[in-house]
Amino acid sequence: MKMTKQSGDMKRNPIILIGLDSADPDLILKWSSEGHLPAISSLIKRGCWGKLNSTADISSGSLWPTFFTGTSPAKHGCYFGHMQLKSGTYRIYKRDADQIKRKPFWLWLSQAGKTVAICDIPQTYPIEGLNGFQITGWGVESPHWKLSSWPPELIGDVISRIGTHPLWRWYQTKRENISEYEDLYEKLILGIERKGLITSYLLERGPWDFFLMMYSEPHWAGHLLWHLLDVKHSAHNHETAMGLKDVIRNIYASIDSNVSKLIEAFPDATFLIFSPAGIENNYSGIHLLPEVLKRLGIMGKNSKDGHRFRRISVALEKISLLMPHKRWGPYTLKKLEGFIPAEVIAVAKRIVPEKLWANMARRLLTLGNEWRWSRAFCVPNDFSGAIRINLKGREPNGIVEQGEEYDKLCDELIKELNSLVNPATGRKAVSEVLRVDKLFQGENLWDLPDLLVVWKRDAPIKALFLPRIGTVTGDIPDKRMGAHKAEGILIAAGRQINSSKTFEGGHIMDIAPTILDLMGCPIPQDMDGKVLTDIIY
Repeated sequence: MKMTKQSGDMKRNPIILIGLDSADPDLILKWSSEGHLPAISSLIKRGCWGKLNSTADISSGSLWPTFFTGTSPAKHGCYFGHMQLKSGTYRIYKRDADQIKRKPFWLWLSQAGKTVAICDIPQTYPIEGLNGFQITGWGVESPHWKLSSWPPELIGDVISRIGTHPLWRWYQTKRENISEYEDLYEKLILGIERKGLITSYLLERGPWDFFLMMYSEPHWAGHLLWHLLDVKHSAHNHETAMGLKDVIRNIYASIDSNVSKLIEAFPDATFLIFSPAGIENNYSGIHLLPEVLKRLGIMGKNSKDGHRFRRISVALEKISLLMPHKRWGPYTLKKLEGFIPAEVIAVAKRIVPEKLWANMARRLLTLGNEWRWSRAFCVPNDFSGAIRINLKGREPNGIVEQGEEYDKLCDELIKELNSLVNPATGRKAVSEVLRVDKLFQGENLWDLPDLLVVWKRDAPIKALFLPRIGTVTGDIPDKRMGAHKAEGILIAAGRQINSSKTFEGGHIMDIAPTILDLMGCPIPQDMDGKVLTDIIY
């Protein structure tokens, strides 16, 4: 499908915003300078760029809501949407897109009379009555809404013309050999090609003022292929890497080719390209944190009410004798993955209704836990360790008093966790421990963990040592080779954009108010993001 070139007198002077999900900023800059990404390189040369701070240290699940609401997680309430603690309970649930507690910025554009086209943004759902059109769930890495659209008939038309993403409803699994890697790579390239076709089809439905779309393929590649690129990665195999040379670069280049077609078709448009976070080695120690808290005497103190839960815990412990790791909790599902073929899980997810599957799977995360009689406990997360204080007035069986006792426990945990050592290196295992209420403020702050343990990435963490507790050991049961890092990027070019300039200090929550400002629309007062005035001409 060929994109129709638009004339220079198009009345709207449109804005095109392209998201590259978890594309690494350093790779984008490197490959642009080397000539592998000519379209992005041309935008850098005639526009401006800067690295962005993000909320990836909280969790990758907070990134897209922070971007599209222009607010912090303390306001939109999402930190790890597909495995998040339900406030007021000790239960893990999946937070669907309609449970994000702020609206996306394109709603304000629509209400201001702007025509918008929104394609495949993670953790969103189609807004009924939107002035334009929207597709959700077509090719996102972790769906939080079904494949659907506004208007409703649009998605059927798109699928009949172009099809679904090759990895739609795919259950992610670790690749084991070159053939499996090649199969994944081919599907990622095909997904990019089809997204380009969808883009062409949607843009030709114009006229429109604002177009936003997202490529999820760098996200998949970063998680499952990162060790092929990084020779220092503990899972790097030279022979396999040489057989799959440049696969991640080719994925970025395929996206760049689609960007080039957009630039040619819309020469007068203002272009903004961004990634909400980067990728680095997945050297997390999150799997060892529950045992650390237990040995510190903070997690798992029994109470007289806990007999039923202890019976469940004992039963699970007996089952766990069949497994290489005996710890249950945030990594229960990942441990089970090693014993249940991915094909079986994928088929089961197709047969069982989606919400029922989500509820059943997440029940496993809390069976037999000891959270209700702990002073603090670990909740699921993807890289940083996430710790919740069992706080009176917030948790149903809260133990820790608000105020001085809460502060004292946080200070104790921060001191001890900052002292953890990785025995493999003899160096600190933790980069920093963040207290979330010191980072953000908002009415949904209590939906978030209280403390975040940000790990150093200099070596795998198979053990943690602290004189007070000795050594805790265990391999991380995670198929992901790369994990998110808290550094994104924004590249912008066009009539309204400063040229030949870099900017500093930006944040992914600044993109939403900046777009509203560029389009002459009022900015909601409760947005935390600020207009990136340095980039505007």
